[in-house]
Amino acid sequence: MDRLAEHEAFLRAIFAAPDEDTPRLVFADFLEENGAPERAEFIRVQCELERVKAAGTDPDRLELLVARSAGLAERLGFPPELPFRRGFARSNPVLIAARELADPDAFRRRVVTDHPEWYGATALTIEPVRALFPDEIPVLFDLPFTQQVAEWDFGGHPEELTAGPLTEDAGTFGLIDVRERPVINPAGVAVLAQCRGARRIRTLVLTNNRLDSDTVRSLIASRYLINLTRLALYDGNRFSARVWQQLIERFGENVVG
Repeated sequence: MDRLAEHEAFLRAIFAAPDEDTPRLVFADFLEENGAPERAEFIRVQCELERVKAAGTDPDRLELLVARSAGLAERLGFPPELPFRRGFARSNPVLIAARELADPDAFRRRVVTDHPEWYGATALTIEPVRALFPDEIPVLFDLPFTQQVAEWDFGGHPEELTAGPLTEDAGTFGLIDVRERPVINPAGVAVLAQCRGARRIRTLVLTNNRLDSDTVRSLIASRYLINLTRLALYDGNRFSARVWQQLIERFGENVVG
C-alpha cells in the first residue's frame, strides 16, 4: 500500500467510527512517524480537549488545552474562523471544481493534505466554474472521499443579465433575462444514470442545467437510481408534461420536485 492509500485508509477508519478517539490517535502516531508532528499533536490535544470539556472537572487543564489548540492551529495555517472538533474541521459540504477531476491522483493528494475531513462528508456540491465533462462523472464517483456521499448537488446557477442604467442613479438597472450556467450537461446526466455509484445517491439536485426530455428519460430508465428520496429537477430545465408524469411514476410524487 502506498503512502497516499495509507493516509486514506486511516481517514476512512476515523470517519467510520466518528465517536471514537482510538482511530484518530493511531492516525496521529502515523503522522508523527511520517514528518507531521504538529498535525499529530493537534489531533491529540483536540481529543483530550473534548474529554476534559465533557468531564467538566478541570477548568485549568481545559484552559491550557484551548490555548495549545489555538497555537497549533495558527502554526498549521488553519483559518481562525474554521471550526474543529477532535482534530478535524466540519466535513459538510464537499465543494469541488470540475477542473480538479483532470488529475484524480493529484486531487486525492490535495484532499488528504488540505481537506481530510471530506472523508466524513455526506454532501457534495459542484462549483459553477464549468460543466462537468461526461468522462469526469465516473471519476467523481470513484474518488475515495466520495464513497459515503449521499447528497449530490449538480444544480446549475442562474445568472441575471441586466441592461444599462434606467435612471441617472447608476445603481438602478433593468433586468433583461435570466440565463442558466449548467454544471452538468445532458451527456453527463446520461453517464450518471448508468454509473453504479449512483446507488449511493439519496438526494440529487439537477436544477438549472437546461436538460431536455431525452435527458430526463435517461434518469427514468436508470437501474441504479434506486435509493432516491429527493430529486430536484423542475426549475431551469425544459421537458414535456408527459415525461414529467413518467418521472413521477418512476420515483414517486413525494420524491420528485
